[in-house]
Amino acid sequence: MSTPLPLHPDLMPSLRQLVRGLELLFWALPFVLLVCVQEILAPEWESWGVMPLFLSTVILWFGASRLRYFQPQEKVWQSSVKVTEILALLMAGLAPFLHWIQGLPELPASGYSAGQKHIVYSTIIFCTASIMFLLNLNHVLTRLGTMLPDPILRADIKLFVTLNFILFFPLLVAMWCCRLSDRLYTALQHQSPSMAENIGSAVSLEHLLRASVIWIAILIIATTMAMMWKAKESVLNGVFSLEPVPVTEEEDDETRIVQLQEPETKDEPTVKPGDPSLN
Repeated sequence: MSTPLPLHPDLMPSLRQLVRGLELLFWALPFVLLVCVQEILAPEWESWGVMPLFLSTVILWFGASRLRYFQPQEKVWQSSVKVTEILALLMAGLAPFLHWIQGLPELPASGYSAGQKHIVYSTIIFCTASIMFLLNLNHVLTRLGTMLPDPILRADIKLFVTLNFILFFPLLVAMWCCRLSDRLYTALQHQSPSMAENIGSAVSLEHLLRASVIWIAILIIATTMAMMWKAKESVLNGVFSLEPVPVTEEEDDETRIVQLQEPETKDEPTVKPGDPSLN
């Protein structure tokens, strides 16, 4: 019977940091999405200021930073984790601009001042960094699947990552169309008047495109969360499934306590003490 290899003394702390990082990322991703959606769609959320956005992205960065303690000798893994940390840190630094852009008036690009253009450009960079963070996080999970001895997890991660990369294209298209809702509605009025009549107005078209962006983002984040949860469970199952080495009968016989026996001595004739009266 093959015996399991003993764990390296530095492996358990690194696995603990890996599980902690995956758990933080698992809960931080939907939290960041919720805060961003509420910041864009709910005006009453503005009373909270920039703190919800900043705290959620900081939690995201802290979870990504825990991953670097796992397999520090793997250069490809460490470089992927480092890029994820940088993108999360960039998101945390630019998150307040998503809050500040809600107070800008709806004007053409030429009507904004230099400070307002800075807010718009910073928000665009924040959205780009968020998309790149999700893409790179999927790459990190792919690298993690190759290092864990679980072929089922590896196949599931490959399937989910492929699905996410396919979904990123309609997400980008829907985000771009949100900025061009007026032109798209005008084109629909000329090309398909019945469809334009069913939509109602350019504002309704913009709301429809925003809803599609949110639903596609929810689907991408849900599949990413599923991959992180399965990876965490695979690590925990691999740690807690270690069983003690069974002891065979031969080893048991060898380890029995044997009573100590006094060494045998040769039988020597006992010499009786001489009788002093005979002398």
